[in-house]
Amino acid sequence: MVNFKKILSIFFPPRCPFCNELISYDEVICKSCKEKIKCKNFKNTITTRTGETFVSISPFSYEEPIRTAIHKFKFRGMKHYSVLFGRYLTEVLKENYDLNEIDYITSVPLHKARKRERGFNQAEVFAREISSLTGIKYIEVLKKTKKNKVQHELNLSERTENVKDVYAVTNSEILKDKTVIICDDILTSGNTMAECAKVIFEAGAKNVIGATIANVESKVASAVRGDK
Repeated sequence: MVNFKKILSIFFPPRCPFCNELISYDEVICKSCKEKIKCKNFKNTITTRTGETFVSISPFSYEEPIRTAIHKFKFRGMKHYSVLFGRYLTEVLKENYDLNEIDYITSVPLHKARKRERGFNQAEVFAREISSLTGIKYIEVLKKTKKNKVQHELNLSERTENVKDVYAVTNSEILKDKTVIICDDILTSGNTMAECAKVIFEAGAKNVIGATIANVESKVASAVRGDK
């Protein structure tokens, strides 16, 4: 069987997303960076403003070199980084859940205007990668009903208000009694993830699992964990 990925690498040799060194066609990260990166197993319990609770998991802390890699993925069009992120996140999912009991994977949506500006939704791209790796069906079940402010520019109380009633479900019938993974790039305050989970629970979902590339280990994220 012809290995198109191997052939393509001759003309477009892949590079490590962290140090930019050349890597083999079947690698997503160089051996040196693989040894340096600390893959963890973050589990944060989040409560929606209507009282439902669910767990969000992440393989990385939001620190270098992950921070720069996410920035390149999100703002510089490095969509192939989704292969790396998808693999690590899939491993954390396998450590915590029976994948056979998960029905769908979806992603936090962008407003259509912002998606046009960026060209793609980074959460959707790596959610589809996880879908490919796990065989769990990807569905687009969430939509953004209005363009709100960017969350990272706001403080904690502003973040909470900023995402209220911003998301809606496009098809509630397919969610009844289902378990759904919601993908996003970073978990900071957890408000965005909580609002998306809220509308999915209201549509009749049995369980929600949050899945992000990185977790911000800070006082803001501690508000999600319930730490003092």
